[in-house]
Amino acid sequence: MAARRTFDTSAWPTRERILLHASKLFASLGYHGTSTRDIARAVGIRQPTVYSHFASKQAIAAELLHRDLSLGIAALEQLAVDGGGSAVELYRYLVWEVSYVRSTPFDLRALYLGDILEWPEFNEGRRLDQTYTALLSSIIERGMVARVFADGDVAFARQVVEAIEMETIRGAGRQRRSRILDEPDLVASFVLRALLRQPGRLDAVRTAARSRGPLVLPI
Repeated sequence: MAARRTFDTSAWPTRERILLHASKLFASLGYHGTSTRDIARAVGIRQPTVYSHFASKQAIAAELLHRDLSLGIAALEQLAVDGGGSAVELYRYLVWEVSYVRSTPFDLRALYLGDILEWPEFNEGRRLDQTYTALLSSIIERGMVARVFADGDVAFARQVVEAIEMETIRGAGRQRRSRILDEPDLVASFVLRALLRQPGRLDAVRTAARSRGPLVLPI
């Protein structure tokens, strides 16, 4: 059952509306299938106005990648500062990530469900993605070393977490309701239950994570 998310963007600056509509067009038409003329038409502006804000279509996609990946990196770095142990950190991250993806007006599908990050022109996005991957892997590795998480391959465990994130992005972009993806706690609990050496500790992890409150990123 589809549930349409609506956002009032009428008061948004032109630059932000360009990014918003570009993200939706990239997701529906593909990056290569979208032109700056398409973006201008969707925003309701002339094509030269797009170029007054962004030098190219590539610059628009690069800005979308930079914003999203920088936010994820900031979240993971803040979790390391907050502490609480790997299980609590991963639980809090997943709750934050699912909440963010389900609430953002930007359509993130083209950024991560395609192969944009493999293209040479998006070197900066790839660098940020590598930083993000290293931070997420660090949480999982620390959990395995501390014997909080079951022994296993760190890269595989990280890929499982990322698969959940990708499904959340896919569902949000298609605006489909899914009970588990609409409830961040269910997502975080599902992943932690699979990773914990002692799954019975899940309730204690959730309690400890909730006692710290929602993740707050530095401004």
